[in-house]
Amino acid sequence: MGGSRRTPQAVPAKHRGLSVPVGPRESRDGASGMLREDAYARLKHSLFTSAIKPGQLVSQKELARLIRCPLGPTREAILRLATEGLLRVVPQRGIVINDLGLDFIRNVFGLRAMIEREAVRAFVETTPRAELLRLKTDHQRVLGRARARLDAPLLTEALHLDWRFHDLIVAALDNELVEEIYRVNSDRIRLIQAKRGYVADRLPSAMREHIAILDASLRKGPAAAAAAMDRHLSESRRWAVRV
Repeated sequence: MGGSRRTPQAVPAKHRGLSVPVGPRESRDGASGMLREDAYARLKHSLFTSAIKPGQLVSQKELARLIRCPLGPTREAILRLATEGLLRVVPQRGIVINDLGLDFIRNVFGLRAMIEREAVRAFVETTPRAELLRLKTDHQRVLGRARARLDAPLLTEALHLDWRFHDLIVAALDNELVEEIYRVNSDRIRLIQAKRGYVADRLPSAMREHIAILDASLRKGPAAAAAAMDRHLSESRRWAVRV
């Protein structure tokens, strides 16, 4: 999430430090039942829970023991996650979990901006006005509740609303190839967020930034919505660097 340069309203001191965990798109328990999918979901989950640390060197056998899967499916999961840029295989040494440094964050958010800047234009042109208004109301409701009482259940609700909002925007492109790239990249973003969880300090500004995108969509059209999205993603990247 990300947005304007104005000074955000301060989150009450009692809510500072409050956060909820961030996980991958696929639940560890939601795999298809196939061994390879189960191993993939379990191994990815271990990255999000910090069971394996960035920069840590491990062997295939160690990973198989950690996720309690046979070596064959574990090896397939390793190669798949290496392709997605979440880890890398070092010949004769083992597997290294990629460091989530500034270059990684810049590249991830650069790719995100390329996709969502174009996607929000399609979203404005194809989404009925009534749906845009419903989404705006959903965000306003969360923002209003946050002013009254900001707790873990509301943070979780806001996190899922955030994901749903961006998923809907990218789906407007109606392009399966782009959606697959977005799916993989969104897990990279979630992995960055998972370093400290989704924090209370971010919720109010993120909701306001989403509302700004929706207002631009309703009142000014695709170009204004794309500019609002750029501001949002720029702010999101700034927050990501802070982790």
